[in-house]
Amino acid sequence: MTRSQQPDDWKQQLTAAADDFDVKEQVLQKMKEQKMRSEGKQVKKRWGLLIAAILVFGGTSAYAAMKVYELKNEKGEAVVKVQQTATPQPQSKSGNWKSFQDVRDSLKPGEGAAVYMAGPDNPKKRVSFTYIPVIHESTPPLQKEVGSFYEVPAELAGGYKFVNGHVNYPFDYSQAELFEEMYKEAENEKKQIVVRKVSPKSNFDRVYTLYKGSEGKERDGDVYIAITNFEGVKYIEEEAGQDAIVEKVKVQNYEGLYIAGKLMDGTEEKVVKVYQEDKNRLIEVVAMNPVLTKKDLLMISQNLK
Repeated sequence: MTRSQQPDDWKQQLTAAADDFDVKEQVLQKMKEQKMRSEGKQVKKRWGLLIAAILVFGGTSAYAAMKVYELKNEKGEAVVKVQQTATPQPQSKSGNWKSFQDVRDSLKPGEGAAVYMAGPDNPKKRVSFTYIPVIHESTPPLQKEVGSFYEVPAELAGGYKFVNGHVNYPFDYSQAELFEEMYKEAENEKKQIVVRKVSPKSNFDRVYTLYKGSEGKERDGDVYIAITNFEGVKYIEEEAGQDAIVEKVKVQNYEGLYIAGKLMDGTEEKVVKVYQEDKNRLIEVVAMNPVLTKKDLLMISQNLK
């Protein structure tokens, strides 16, 4: 579980990509599926197809932190927090998720929508946002969209080659008039779901890329990279399971974290997180292949610009 706090009074977000949901692509989905929800000025973010659906349409369980690992800025403030916890497995509401996915299927790349699901599963009357990114299958158009924020590599250390990538844009989550209009339409017309096409903000918040190794080699596997724009972000908080390995590491003279654990389906996942205050960004390198080692991920992270 990740949670970020920002000065904007954000409402919530769920972003995803309309890729096939096979097992090998779950981590890419995990990085694409983000949902943000605020209570006051606090925003909670989750990655994961099932988890995202649960958070939009259902509740979450309380958890107790067993141990907290932090990355700090020059002022000594924690900007990345990883808490080892024992959290119950949540249950999804498949009916609501299908309705939400139907909305996504109606959108074209580059389009976004606000979605209100009426009913007892949404007692706080939350409105969710979804965006279909424009997927780039070569680095030049992605680099043009990203600009100088991040140098998109065509190949990673270890021979992993670029497959595709996209940029995510946040929404204006404080749209009281829009939300009220959607509530009234649901009530007056007895609708269970109300949808409005909306445009995201012009400044992106994350860049996602997928890399693959050469076919036929045992140690080859997918590598996923997420670069978070820290402009306006106060902190990001993540939950790691009680059996996960969490260690401090050094990457490009920055302090980072290495996390190794398992996803809900038992798949092994390894992540290196590096906060670069001078570049105002957080780098996350993710792999699901069990033969990829901590050393491999650190080598990839070390060469990112």
